[in-house]
Parts: sequence; C-alpha cells; structure tokens
Amino acid sequence: MSFLHFIKILFRNLLWLIIIPLVLASTIYYFTRNEKKVYSSETVIYTGIASGYNLSGNNKADFFATSNAFDNLLSIINSRETRQLVAIHLLATHLLEKQYDPSLLSWGSYDDLQKLIPDSIKQKLVKPTLDQTILEIGNYMQASDTNLIYRLLNSDNPFYSVKSLQEIKANRINSSDLIKVSYETNDAAICKHTLEILVETFIGKHKLLREGQTDSVIAYFEKQTRNSYQKLDSVEQLFLDFNKKNDIINYYEQTKAVAGEKENLYAQGHNLEMDRQANGSALNKVNENISGRVYQALYGPEITSEREKLSDIFNKIALSEVMNKKNNAEGQKKYADSLRMIATGIEKNLKATLEKLYAQTNTPNGIPTKTVLDEWLKTTLAYEESKARLTVMDKRKAEFQEEYKKFAPLGATLKKIERQISVSEQEYLELLHGLSQAKLTQQNNELTSKLTIVDPPYLPLKANASKRTVLIAVGFIVGFILVLGFILANTLINKTLQEPSRASKLIGFPVLGIYPLLKVSAAFLSRANTRLTQKLLAQISNHDKPVVIGITSTQKKEGKSTISSVWEKELKELGYTVQTDSWKKGYRFSQTEGILLLELPALEDLVVTKGMIPELTHVFLICRANRVWSIMDKESLAIFTSVSGIKPIPILNGVDTNFAEDYIGEAPKSRTGLRSLIKRIVKFEFGNRRKIS
Repeated sequence: MSFLHFIKILFRNLLWLIIIPLVLASTIYYFTRNEKKVYSSETVIYTGIASGYNLSGNNKADFFATSNAFDNLLSIINSRETRQLVAIHLLATHLLEKQYDPSLLSWGSYDDLQKLIPDSIKQKLVKPTLDQTILEIGNYMQASDTNLIYRLLNSDNPFYSVKSLQEIKANRINSSDLIKVSYETNDAAICKHTLEILVETFIGKHKLLREGQTDSVIAYFEKQTRNSYQKLDSVEQLFLDFNKKNDIINYYEQTKAVAGEKENLYAQGHNLEMDRQANGSALNKVNENISGRVYQALYGPEITSEREKLSDIFNKIALSEVMNKKNNAEGQKKYADSLRMIATGIEKNLKATLEKLYAQTNTPNGIPTKTVLDEWLKTTLAYEESKARLTVMDKRKAEFQEEYKKFAPLGATLKKIERQISVSEQEYLELLHGLSQAKLTQQNNELTSKLTIVDPPYLPLKANASKRTVLIAVGFIVGFILVLGFILANTLINKTLQEPSRASKLIGFPVLGIYPLLKVSAAFLSRANTRLTQKLLAQISNHDKPVVIGITSTQKKEGKSTISSVWEKELKELGYTVQTDSWKKGYRFSQTEGILLLELPALEDLVVTKGMIPELTHVFLICRANRVWSIMDKESLAIFTSVSGIKPIPILNGVDTNFAEDYIGEAPKSRTGLRSLIKRIVKFEFGNRRKIS
C-alpha cells in the first residue's frame, strides 16, 4: 500500500475519524464538568545522612549505606501504618474543634465531617486533650472491623482514609541530604495540615526506631556488666578472705623471703654447728690437761650451776637476736642488751670462782696453772654460747620448716583464685567496653536521627491547573488513534486481490490489465475501455487470422460478459470483425477471419479433459478485485493450465478507483486547488504540468 493509497483511505473514512474522537472528547467534557479543584503543598526535610557529622568523627559517604538509609526513610513515610496514624491524628484534630476553624479545613469539609460522624460516636471519641482523643480513636478503630471509624479509614474518603493519603509523594532531591514530601487534595487547609501531621509523625517514628535499636543492646550490656561486677567482687572478696585467713600480705614476696631466710638459717646453722664442734673439741683438749681436784671443782655444782645459767642466758640472747632481726623491734633490742649485762655478770661470777680455785690450786702442791684455767673459761664460754645459738637456730629452722610447709600448698589455691579474678576482670572490662560502645552508638543515633524541617508546609492559595483540557485532548487523540488503528487493521488484514500487484503475487501470473467499478463516471469508463482494448490488441497483433480469444474465470459472476462486451464494442468501433459466442461441450467453430470472443464456463464447474478445449489464441482469466484468491482457485487454474497447456492471462475486474487511477489515469473530478496541490505533494509530482507553458 502506497502513501497515496493511505491518504485516500483516510479521506474515505474521514467522517469516522472526526465523529468518534469528537464523541469521546465530548463525553470526557461532560463527565468532568463538576471537577473539584486540587490544591498541593510540599515540605523539605534535611536528614544529614550523606554529609552529616557523627560522634565517630567520620563523615565519609558510603553510597550503599546512604541509599539504604534513604530507602528506609521513604519506606517509613509511605508505610500504611504511618498513613493510618496521620489519618487518625487529622480526624482527632478536626473532631476536637467545637467551632469551624478556617485554618484547619474549609467550611464544606467541616460540614461534611459533621454529617459523617454522628454526635453519639463523637461524644465517645472526643476527650479533653488531643493525645487522649487520638488514643481513643485508635482503640475504637481496633475494637472492630465493622465500626464507623474502621470503615472510614479504609474507605475512599478524600481526607481521612488511608487510600487518600497515597497521594503523599516522598522522594530524595537529587543526591543531596534533602527529602521532599508533597501532597495534593481538594482542601487547601487540610492539605497543609496533613503535611504538618505527617512530618511530626514521621520524625517521631524515625527517632523511635533509631533510638530503639540500641535500647535492648544497652539493657543487655548493663545486666551482664552488673552480673560480671558482682562475680568479680565475690572472687576478690574470696581472695581477701584467703589472705586474711593465711596471714598473707604478698604471697610471692613472702615465699621469696621464707625461701631466702631458710637458706640463711641453714647456712648459719651449719656455721654454728662447726663452731660448737670446734669449741667442744677445744674444751675436751683443755679438760685433758685438767685432772683431780681441779677437774672436780670445775665440774662441781657451783660452776656447773653458773654454766647452766650462762647457757640459758645465751639461749635467750640468741633468741632475742633472731626475733630482733625478724621483727626489727626496739623492745627486743633493749631486752637483748639487758640479757648481755646479765651474762656479763655471770661471767664475772664464774671468773671470780675460778680465781678462788686458782688461789687454792696455786700452792706448792697444786698442778693446774692460771693459763689453763683461763683457757678453760674462754673455751667454756665459747662452747656454751655456740651451743645456745645452735639450739635457738634448730628451733628457728623447725619454725621455718612449718611455715614453709604452710606456704607450699597455698600457692596453687592462690593461683586459682588469681586466675578467676583475671578471667572475671577481663570479662567485666569487655562488657564495660561493649556497654560504652552501645551508649556511644545510642548517642550517635540520637545525633544523626535528628531531622530538620528546612521548608515547612505552606498553605496553597491557588488551585493546581486543571487537567480537564488535557483529558479532553487525550480523549480526542485516543479516539482518533483507535479509529485509525481499526481502519489500518481492516486494510492490512484485507486478503482480497484488490489491485494488480497483489493479484499477480496471489495468482502466480502477471495481470494484463484492470477494469474499474461501473459506478465511476462515463469518461473514466471510456478511458478504461480504451486501455483494456489496447492491452488486448498488443497481445493479438502478431497472430494470424482468425483470432480465437477465450474468456474464463475460476468462479461465476466474475464479469466475463462485461469484459467480452467491452472488447466487442471497442473492436467493432476500430473496424475489426468481431463475433462472440459461448462454449458448450462438443463446440466447434468455423470462423475463418476476424476475432472470435469465446466465453468459457467458470473453471469450478468445468471438468477439463485433453482436447476438449478448442485451440485458442489466448485465454484471459477474469478475476474480481473484491474477493479472496482461495486454494480452490489455485487448484482449478493449475488443472486447466496442466490439461489444456494454455497459461491464462489474468485481468482484474471491479478495481477500486483509488487503485485504478494508477493504471488508467486520474479520474475526472472537480478538485480544489488545495486538494490538487496536496495530491501532487503526496505523489511527489513536483514540477508536473498539464501542458507546455
């Protein structure tokens, strides 16, 4: 289909292309005649998500985290629960007003609300304060799914329904920290007030969610920290009681001191033992030089008593020195000094006794000498002193041995307690660190969850531009497109032969010519007769006489007689001898000159056998342009061609004028200059003239 044919189809259906779009546009105009005015308002909120500061000091933007945070904010705004809270809050605010307030809603909306909520229900819902009223409406709504408030919130009410609040649009402004929230409805005051309530509800809910994230974590850490501290305190108390019970100040220093003291005691004991043995040997050596009465006197009761006293004093002195070294007490030192004075006195007494013994034995008949007695006294004193020191040292070693045995098993128990303290302390510190981090996170959430209203909602004074004109225009365009689509679809799905090029493809033979519908003007028919006759003469001009032309069709009423009469008339006018006849079974012709137009039956009713059809110069197949070329047509034509050996030449009959003009010429019509110009433009006939000028 050419562009010109497309334009012609449009002109042919121009009436439908105008009427139906006009009807659709008129319908939209009628139904939108009472369209309500729509008011819109908006607010801008600063979030600080992308570039805001936090307690960690890191304000580096994370694309995915930022996108997730904004998605959360927008989801909170668009959630059903948020819209329901806003609707309840708005309803509570309006019900609480005892008189009409133009800053909250228009008079029409106020009047509709009074009719919507009966006084009996209003008395149940309205409380002294707004918060109480909101709570009461929420409880009343949740009590049943059939009550008035529940049905109102889930209805199509333009102000108080959850569905109406879907008109709230929230989106992030480019890549900034700002969120723009807009809302449009039929009441300017309600539009502004709804946005204010939404912002208040949204900010509160967002803050609650952000801060609530760490409350449970902080509660957990606080509980675990208290338990850990009590555990640590109990273990430390066990450690303290253990030290008190076992007289431990510093176990490791004490055990170190005990070990060192033990080594010193054993070293001193070894030295004292050697001194005692040396002094004993020396004393035995002196005793060997003493005999008789002197020996008896030296080891008699008086000297022995003094020696025992001196030995006892030496024991006390040695013990006092050990205690003084251990405790470093001033009283012990004075006590030791007093004992030394007593020992000195005993030594003097013993020495005086020896002096007497020396005087008695220093006679002409006495054997011991003064030197021997002095040596004995010196050796005896040293022996007694070393013996006393060794005795005290043995006692001290025994005491240290007991103390060593006491400290040995305490180490394992003390190590276990210290390990318990270390584990409990580490656990406590970890929990304390976790608690500190949780509180820091909570403070950070409080800081970052603070949303700021940059541009508060405003009261719209002018209604939005009406969409009525747009709807009417869209309706007209849609109607036009629908009609145009129907026309094009009808044209494209048309499977008829229609015009020569399509007929040639479907039939399988090139079409010789066409003949238009008979309803066209006589001048156009005359031109069509001439063109068709020209085509015929071009086919038979080189053939010898007589010329026998067969005219057939695959179906009846294809126009064989019409074409035959046209040729007969035109050829006779040209001076040809023309005869027409109809073929019947057994037909024989005897014409020897001129042209014979022989009309054959329709192929659908003809059983063709070899030799049945007389020898024909040409066979023309007449086909109607307004019918479909079926499989039966193809088979009938194939059988005729195969049996007779003749290839029919198709002629398309009853072609629409729009297609016929391409082959016959322009149909004579009265056209305006504009229409002629448009036609030349569509056909790209620029520069075309009807005559030489």
